[in-house]
This record gives sequence, structure tokens and C-alpha cells, in this order.
Amino acid sequence: MGPTPGRRYGHIIAFYRPYLMVFGGNTGSEPTNDSWFLCVDKAPFTWNKITLNSESPPPRVYHAAAQCMSGSAAGMTIVFGGRTTDQSALNDTWGLRRHRDTSWDWVKAPHKPGSAVPVGRYQHNVMFINSVMLVLGGRTNHLSDNVPLQAYDTETSEWTNYQSLKRFRHACFLSEDFVYSHGGFEQDTPSLPTSGLVRCPISKVVLLREPAALAATPGGHPRKVGEEAKMALGKPGSPSISHTMEFAEAAERRASKAASPPAGTRKEEEKVFKLSNQAHVAVSCSEDGNNDFANLVRRVSIDKLQEEAKKLGGKPKVPVLEQTVNPNEAIYSVFISHLLKPTEYSVALPPSVLPFQREMMLELAREFMLAVQSQPAVVGLRTPVKIFGNLHGNYMDLMRFFEFWKAPAETALGGDIDSFAYVFLGNYVDRGSRCLETICLLMALKLKYPDQIFLLRGNHEDRAINAVYGFGDECRLRLHEDIKSSDSVYQAINNAFSWLPLAAIIEEKILCIHGGIGPNIRKLEDLQRISRPIDISQDGATKDQTVLLDALWSDPTATDTELGYRRNFIRDNGSAESIMKFGSDKVQQFLESNKLELIIRGHEIALDGFDTFANSKLITVTSCTNYCGKHNNSACILVVQKTFEIAPKLLLPAPEAAKLKVWIDDEESLKKRPPTPPRQRSTA
Repeated sequence: MGPTPGRRYGHIIAFYRPYLMVFGGNTGSEPTNDSWFLCVDKAPFTWNKITLNSESPPPRVYHAAAQCMSGSAAGMTIVFGGRTTDQSALNDTWGLRRHRDTSWDWVKAPHKPGSAVPVGRYQHNVMFINSVMLVLGGRTNHLSDNVPLQAYDTETSEWTNYQSLKRFRHACFLSEDFVYSHGGFEQDTPSLPTSGLVRCPISKVVLLREPAALAATPGGHPRKVGEEAKMALGKPGSPSISHTMEFAEAAERRASKAASPPAGTRKEEEKVFKLSNQAHVAVSCSEDGNNDFANLVRRVSIDKLQEEAKKLGGKPKVPVLEQTVNPNEAIYSVFISHLLKPTEYSVALPPSVLPFQREMMLELAREFMLAVQSQPAVVGLRTPVKIFGNLHGNYMDLMRFFEFWKAPAETALGGDIDSFAYVFLGNYVDRGSRCLETICLLMALKLKYPDQIFLLRGNHEDRAINAVYGFGDECRLRLHEDIKSSDSVYQAINNAFSWLPLAAIIEEKILCIHGGIGPNIRKLEDLQRISRPIDISQDGATKDQTVLLDALWSDPTATDTELGYRRNFIRDNGSAESIMKFGSDKVQQFLESNKLELIIRGHEIALDGFDTFANSKLITVTSCTNYCGKHNNSACILVVQKTFEIAPKLLLPAPEAAKLKVWIDDEESLKKRPPTPPRQRSTA
């Protein structure tokens, strides 16, 4: 029904559920670069021409495309090469993606300097193994050219050359560790189709993504690299693929490494996460208005963080994010449009003013509670992920993180929610002066992006604590309500807190939790089986309560040399002896028994924004600066990359924080609720 892509040839068609997409080709008179899609889930089926405001690929014919299903380019239709209007072979790479707001755009793929140069070609094939695109065969402007097999890593933007597959107009198919190529024309006989079938051990090219899994047989034994370095099926004389000796030797070294992991480490085929040896610190902006990212951020060696001085200037003049209000998203769109303003935090309304009606806040809290009720006590996530520690009502630092390291918004609005999941480790309220702004924004974001925003429970998500440490007073003063009333905003938000998940597992290897582990948490099942809603009881009267206290209140010991479980005298000043510290030996035991690699937790204030423990098997992260106006600490978020590297992103305290009254730091308040001492820097 309706308009269609029309007559054409030499185009591509791709499918990414539920959309069938067509791009380019020749209409019979000239090449074109129009894009069309058809939704196969909704009848009547109609073609829709994609209207673009962004840069588009030039017209082309005889190009190739494949769907990337892994990494930061997951979901994109990737197009490479083709022949343009003047009959020239193209060597550019483009990605077509659809956003949640139903808009489409093209993105030109970057090329890492120093890597191989992509060879322009047409009548070729492309396919993906994990996040690596393989380009096979094809022809250039000159029939005699040797056209290499090339691989493009969408995670690193690197191109790599391998030996040539001298065919074009052929068909290819990927099966396990092999690519099969059938038919087409050979470069030596361009007018005579071939019947040869070639099998290529192309999976070895992708050792750069998942080494052992691709270098090993189903039985787990590494293949000898030379066994299938040259193999052809079909009639004698069929063309074959041969890897260069240089590549074979490199692959053999990688396969050998996969077969013999270093002592004390896990098998190579299992994902291993590592903390980067550099942190990015947001420090300043230029006075001349040149606010390029490179001028706002610099890399600092992690072991030099203690020496990093504050170098904060005026606020960058970044364009304000435009918010699109969707009638079906009325409740949370109001909060997001008012609160998600990374570049305008310094001109926020005074604490006495809150631009939301009480009924709206109650509805937000109720809808948020329904959203977290539907998710398990331990949620599972895939990389890449951003992880936030304690916020404590520091709305300004939350906006600064979103300003420097992007916000949970659509790409078209300058955000990165299309690429990242966000995990918050708890302690959203208390101590700070903007608890309502902080928690309302996070609840609204959870409603808008339920599968990408995850709020875990902290020890301050508890009526008994937040009635005393600031949140209760804020609701009483700013909302003019009786917080003991069952229909108060305070009670509605705390009702939702009782349903919050207790932990998250990233790639089945990283445990994210607010406090940590303790004598009552030996297996993940101890967390998974807790029935919600649940209130926190300091006496640990039931099994679930003791597990909850371990998860939300426990801390690591001061150094790696303090082993076992010990009473946590700083936090447990009662007689129940229910709050504990755990040693580095207990961290290692827990990780091994649950087949995990790392624990990331919040709860404590780390002076450098983050702190490592147990030989870097546990990381404490803090996401609010200058805790309670007393400790001058940095703040940090952790970015877990697809490459399994964990990159710290740091903020230093902002000079304007005191003027904006970020913390409840008057002497009377601090005497009433003294700040918990920060975690001292690791010395072991």
C-alpha cells in the first residue's frame, strides 16, 4: 500500500526486528541514496521513506550491508563500499540506526589513524562476528588489484588486512568458525562464473574480540593454527584462502595464551574485567568559549590522583537539551523537562520552591513503585554500563556528571541512553539539600527507560534513617506535609524504596551492591530469595533481615591484611552486633564460590572518588563531592566498557557548591547527624 522504494537493482535489504530496510541501488538511470523501512509487525504493511536531517551516505550501487548485534554499534545496519555515480569504488562505512523517539539517522564510522586503510570495492560481501565486520572479496576500479580480506572492529575503529579472497559477485555464509563462499567470478576469469566452494577459517581473524572462544574446538581444545590455514572444497584448483605467516604466528601466540592462562587466573574464555590505569578528570572550561571535550577533561594516572589540584572555572556554554513531551509519558516528562538540565544546575530554583504539585509527586512515586515491583531483587545487565555511588541529595554533582560524561537521554539530545545502562548504588537522599530533585529525577528516568535505568537500595532508603538524616525534614519544610501521614509524599517514596532491587550482576561477572557482603551472604541466592517489600530492622531478627543488613550496611576492613569478619563499631553502636566488616579473604571466597570477578559498591565516602580493596577485586565508588561540606573529597562514576575495562570518571569539588548550599552543613544539623567518617586511602 502507498509509496514503495520502486524499481532498483544493486541495492541492499536488511532486517532488524521489526523493520525491513532498503538503501541505495540504481533506479535504472542513476544511483540513489534514499532509505526506506517497512514494519512487519503491523498490518496493513506500508513502506515509509526515511526523512533525515543528518549527513547521509553518497549515492551508490553494488554496496554491501550487515546487521551489527554486539557492542556499541548493536542494532545498526552497517553499510560498506559500493560504486558511486562516476563509477568509482567507495571505501566508506556508515551505520543506520533508529532511536526510541522513532527518528532515524546515519552515522559515519570513524577510522583509527595508524590502522590499515579500507580498500574501496563493490560487488563484495560483509558480515559480522561479534562486533567485528568482515569485508570479503569484491572488485576495485582496476580488475588486476589485489583486494584483501579486511576486518573492521567497531569498538576500536581499527581496520586490519588479511590475505585476499579473489572473488566478486559471490555469495557468503557464516557457520560457526568458518565462512563459506560459493560461486561468483574470479579476478583471473571475470567473464566466467565459478562453481567453487571455499571454506575459510575466518573466525581466527576475530581473536581480537573473544580469543579463546573462537580459537578452541567445541571440546575446549585449542586448534593448531596451521591445520586450516589453507583449505578449499570443490573441484581441484578452486581458489583458497591463505593467511600470511605473520598473522598465523600472531594467532598461534594468542591461541597458546588462551590454552595456558597464567597461574591463579580464570580460563581465558571467561570475561575478565580490569580497572583502567588512568582516570578522566573533569577540571575546567576555557575562558575563550572553546569548550571542546578535550579542553574540559584530562587524563590522570590513578596513582597521581591524590596530587590533583582543583582547576575549575566558569560554567561551559553547552547548548540546552531540548525535551520532547509525549502525551503518553505525561507524568515523568514533566519532571524530566524541569530537572534534567546538566548545564543549568547553578540557576536552579531556591530550595523553598518546588515546581511540582503534590498530586504529581504522589503519582510519580506510585508509578515508580510499580516499575520496580516488576523487576527481581537481583537484576542482570550487559555492558556498557555507568555506575554511580552515593549521591546524598547532591543534585548539583549529578548534573555535573551528566554535563561532562553525558546524560541518560536520546543521542539526538546529546545523551547516551541508546548505548549505556545506568546503575545507581543507593543513598539518593539525606545529608544534601536537594533530595527531592535528585530522587524525583531518578524515578522519572526509571519510568521513561525501565530497561536501562536501575536504582538499587542503599541504607538511607529506609524510613528509620531518612526520617532523621535530612529527607524527612526536607519533605516537611518544602512540601509542608506531615511525614507521618500515610498519604504524604515522604511515605509514598519510602513505600517505593521498600521494593528496590538489592543488587545487579553485570555480564554474570560483576556484583553491584550498596554495602557489600557479610557472614549471611555466601551465595547470590541469599539475595535473590529475599521477598519484597521489606523494611530494614537493625536487630537482624530474621534471616532476611540479617542478609539485608549485610547487603546495605557492611564495609570492607581498613586494609587487605585485616581478614575475616569483624564487628563494625563505627556503624553498629548498639548491642545487636549485627553490622559487620569483611576482609579481603572473604571477598575472594565470595567471588570464587559465585564465579564472579569483581564487586562494585557504594556506602562509604572514598576520598579520591573511588577506592580499591582486596587486590582490586572490590571497588568503592562515591558520586558526591566534598561530603557534608567537610571532607573535600572527589566524586567518581565507573564506566564498564564493552572491552571489560573499567574507566573512572572523576569530578573535583566545585567552588560554587558552598554558595548554592549543596549540603546541610550548619553546625546544629551536623551535631544532630554527624557525618560518617570517610574511607581512608588504601595503603595495603
